[in-house]
Amino acid sequence: MRRIVLSLIAVGMFAHLTNAQQIRTYTTNEEDSMTCVQNLSLYIEFFKQDNYADAIKGWREAATVCPKATESLWVNGIKIYQSMIEEEKDAAKKKAYVDSLAWAYDQRIEHFGKEGYVLGRKGSDLLKYGKDDQAAYDALNKSLELQGLEMEPGASIYLYKSAYDLYKDDKVEKQVLFDFYNSLSEVVDHNMTTQTDARMKGAYQQAMDNIDKMFSSVAECPDLVEIYGPKLEAMPNDEKVLRQILKIFDKRDCTDEDIYQNAAVNLYAIEPSATAAYAIANGYAKKKDLSNALEYYLKAAEQAEDDDTKGKALTKAANTSLLLGRYVKAKSLANQLLAMNPNNGEAYIIIGDAYAKGRGECGDNECTSRAAYWAAVDKYARAKSVDPSVAEVAQARINTYSGQFPKKEDCFFHGINEGTSFTFDCWIGETTTVRTRAN
Repeated sequence: MRRIVLSLIAVGMFAHLTNAQQIRTYTTNEEDSMTCVQNLSLYIEFFKQDNYADAIKGWREAATVCPKATESLWVNGIKIYQSMIEEEKDAAKKKAYVDSLAWAYDQRIEHFGKEGYVLGRKGSDLLKYGKDDQAAYDALNKSLELQGLEMEPGASIYLYKSAYDLYKDDKVEKQVLFDFYNSLSEVVDHNMTTQTDARMKGAYQQAMDNIDKMFSSVAECPDLVEIYGPKLEAMPNDEKVLRQILKIFDKRDCTDEDIYQNAAVNLYAIEPSATAAYAIANGYAKKKDLSNALEYYLKAAEQAEDDDTKGKALTKAANTSLLLGRYVKAKSLANQLLAMNPNNGEAYIIIGDAYAKGRGECGDNECTSRAAYWAAVDKYARAKSVDPSVAEVAQARINTYSGQFPKKEDCFFHGINEGTSFTFDCWIGETTTVRTRAN
């Protein structure tokens, strides 16, 4: 009965059709125009109720008679077919619906354009519903070509997944996965920088996380060397190639490879930057060349254009200074970190480590030679209080070095009593409280 009523309502509209209405439906005669309006009216009522089984009949007629009537006709049709695919149990019918879905996407492009955007949606659905790796790959690859940095996060994931599946079936070379990794990383990086919508940023980050998982399952250091070695040799000063090498080798923790170091040095020569300096430093650190590593970590910190990059470089530089036994330098760098963020627990731990490891430079008796542990424990306690993320590490240090405090009798012998104030006259320069261990 409801369908009859809807049909009557639509028929009542026909008497009022004008030439303007015929133009709006993009049909060539009044009969087709009336058919278009009737079926648009019929399908949309069912569509609004999520009654896609009845909506599809009017939709198909409208799609045939007046495909240019409105873009929403195709947007809604795609939604109808998606729902029908998800609910259908019969494999043959499901496949037919997937074919119709692909056709609806093609019709939307033909009549309303937006090819790159729509192909991204089409390819994603072909992989999701049709399990057709090649068709999905072709559509999504074209979408990336047209959309560039504006490619949607979902389409980015499905493009990489389609390439990954083809690789697993020996239909594309591993190089394809590396090339797409570079391209899609640029898409994500661009949108993470330019997007103002937190939800969209989260979607792009999720896309990159998924792409990273697939990439990491196939990319081994020897593979990267084999693929990018010839590229570096052929284009040693190509900035794009150099940045690709640094990004991918860093992602896979292949920074001890010679090619990584060479690319970093070449990039730094072309354009001295924090990114290149940091990469060079990482390479030296991997090879245990700590002096050169420290030099380039300091350059990275000096050239950094944002606090995150500077903080990361300063932290590496401070920890490298500890390894080199340059405790005063480590403390100085940690204090720079604290100037940037007073609640940086890791910086306090670095200072504490510098005091504990460099204690030999302070004190001249059994009591004062262990006094540095008092100052170190103070810093660990401070780290624990301001930064919960380092609390466990800080407490472990406190437990270790509290057991290294001087004996009570050793301090008493030199006129230094438990609980009194003590000021260092060496590089530590702190005032602390005397504490002793029982035995």
